[in-house]
Amino acid sequence: MKLSKKAVIISSVAVVFLVILIAVISVIRANISNPPNLLKVFRDSVDLQIKEFVYTEVGDANAKWEVKAETAMYDKKQDVASFDKVQIKLTTSDGNIFEMTADKGRMLIKEKNIEMKGNVIINSENGDKFFTDYLNYNDAEKKFYTDAPVTMKNDRMKITGRGLALFMNKGELHIPSMVKAKII
Repeated sequence: MKLSKKAVIISSVAVVFLVILIAVISVIRANISNPPNLLKVFRDSVDLQIKEFVYTEVGDANAKWEVKAETAMYDKKQDVASFDKVQIKLTTSDGNIFEMTADKGRMLIKEKNIEMKGNVIINSENGDKFFTDYLNYNDAEKKFYTDAPVTMKNDRMKITGRGLALFMNKGELHIPSMVKAKII
């Protein structure tokens, strides 16, 4: 029995259509069952790695921390979180807002102490900007500090010096050495 030319064309088109349909369904099913990998569990020193990390904590007297990072890694054994491209927004109990950025950061989870390194910038809501290479935060003392060179700028003055101690609960700022000021 010989099939007509029309029957062969219709059968061929139906088979091609069926193959394409099966391929499309397979691709869709693969994309639905394999969402992007945002969370990885590691065996060695890093227990957890998170991309586009965001952490918010409301503490004493409504002080608020918001930590964002391009990547965060947690080491459970040392109880340390490490951050890449970190941004920290701190709202103090009296409503002052400080935004900090750095290339890298570390947080000792239990103590809530923070280390920031590389292109550290602090912006206050009143227009003050601080620039330094690294900065530490001690939660028990509510103090930011460094012994690196520091530059403070605002629309009225520029101050440079070595070292910085910023006491959040007292509203005090100390630049202990090599201080130079320029009124703008």
